[in-house]
Amino acid sequence: MAIARTELWKNQTFTIERIEGQAPQTIIYQITGVFNARDMYGSMKQIQLGNIFEFKPAPGAETPTCHIFDLTSVPQMDSSGLGVLVSHFIACRGKGIRVIIVGASPNVKQLFKFTKVDTILPMAPTIDEALQPRS
Repeated sequence: MAIARTELWKNQTFTIERIEGQAPQTIIYQITGVFNARDMYGSMKQIQLGNIFEFKPAPGAETPTCHIFDLTSVPQMDSSGLGVLVSHFIACRGKGIRVIIVGASPNVKQLFKFTKVDTILPMAPTIDEALQPRS
């Protein structure tokens, strides 16, 4: 049985919470605040941001097969935030890990549509729906 583990990176306006153990072989990244360069890099160094999304399993643990980005509390995103998601998607795709975006606001959906990211990144309204078996 997996042990739930949570890591939190936070400043006043932007947080990323990495949650493991809520669902089998799944990591949930819960992001809160405006997902832009100023807020992202104002609260952490670029190397720290990269470490948040590291997906090496702990010794003896199973490799996660799904990463969910919960954007329910992200009202806006710029190209920097979009770049983080797309870069992570590309890295995961090469390792057979699914990436799913959940809870995107209308503003974020509009950015995805404008950049055509909505055609490559799967989206779901909620985490529960993202965890449903694919048919």
